[in-house]
Amino acid sequence: MITLLAEAAARSLALGLIVMLGLALTRTRSAHVQKTVWTAVLCASLVMPLLLYTPLGRTIQAPSVLLRLPPSKVLENAVALGWLGVISALYCVVAVTLTVRYMAGLARMWAIRHTAQRLVETWTSDLDVRVTQRVGVPATFGSSVLLPDDFSTWSERKRDAVIAHERSHVIERDCYLLWLAHLHTCLFWFNPMAWWVQRKVAALAEATSDDAALHTVGDRPAYAEILLEFANRGRTANVLVAPMATSSVSHRIERIISQTASARTPTMKLRLLAIAALLPAVIFVVLPLRGSTVAIARADIPTSSSPSSVGAPQADQIPRITSYGGLTELSKYYPPEARHRGIEGTVELAVTLDTQGRATDTLILSEDPPDMGFGSAASAAAHTMEYSNPTGHLVQFTFRIKFALDDTHTPPAAGPSGTSQP
Repeated sequence: MITLLAEAAARSLALGLIVMLGLALTRTRSAHVQKTVWTAVLCASLVMPLLLYTPLGRTIQAPSVLLRLPPSKVLENAVALGWLGVISALYCVVAVTLTVRYMAGLARMWAIRHTAQRLVETWTSDLDVRVTQRVGVPATFGSSVLLPDDFSTWSERKRDAVIAHERSHVIERDCYLLWLAHLHTCLFWFNPMAWWVQRKVAALAEATSDDAALHTVGDRPAYAEILLEFANRGRTANVLVAPMATSSVSHRIERIISQTASARTPTMKLRLLAIAALLPAVIFVVLPLRGSTVAIARADIPTSSSPSSVGAPQADQIPRITSYGGLTELSKYYPPEARHRGIEGTVELAVTLDTQGRATDTLILSEDPPDMGFGSAASAAAHTMEYSNPTGHLVQFTFRIKFALDDTHTPPAAGPSGTSQP
């Protein structure tokens, strides 16, 4: 799994850099267009692992390998997972921690929204506006607008500016976009592009809402003073909402003052054109991913010693095992509890080989009996084995490993095509 996520993150990073360059070369200044483009990048990054995982291309046939290995009389207490296991464990710990914090933040804000008093006034129009003393600045959570309890002291201009700003967040679904960006960061926390996109999307959401508020207020210095007032309060809402102002609002004020005309909201046609312009970059990044034929080796076909199937590759083009590696020392991998209870097991394992024949990932297809540790043991041992991949592209090589309590047998040697020799 970790290799899949790393590959997806690397390609997402490449996509982000290409988009940055494209926006710079085209001198795109519209915050609305930029937000549309970066939203598309965010969505593409989230589905990138699915594009990588989807097996495409022709099927490569591989022989069935049955290993019957005797355990040593002295068993170790743990399965050696290697550096890949350590990295995978670290990823899971951080990802789970960030996800738990993310879900806890959503729960806290939902409780605030639920307990807030709903307003029904002429100026609220069709918005779900709620008042609570638990927020210091106006903010949007989902499709609800949260106002601080001192809103009644605001001038009509200030109130209209706030409502116009938050209405834009609701119409543009900005809060849901921020949730998606936070989820992306939780899953790809090791990718700097994920954190950058999260901040970029949040900044662009505020910029587009500022433009909407300026259409209502019409006075740039007055609106800048409103933002500065909220920023000086020093209290901000939860990061999973879209607050109207934070302590770092200076760049927004500079943008508001420096512009001479309010930006117009682009039409849907223009947004679609922006996404269409992004497609070549997405295809450029994804094509190597999908163009690399990911073959699925099957274990239920004739071995190389049997008559070849019609259209099957020659024996010298079939991926095979060249060395059993750690499987020759089964004492390091045989699950201690299974050995103590006298239980044998069989695992069907799929090992992904790169073009050089290196094992990059393993997938447990079946494990019998389950929950005894045979799958993890086979996966760990598979990374110590050596393979040959003469196909020239990625291959998912499938074989079976049998853990047997039989001291009379010895590990078989790998033949030219990877079959077991008697």
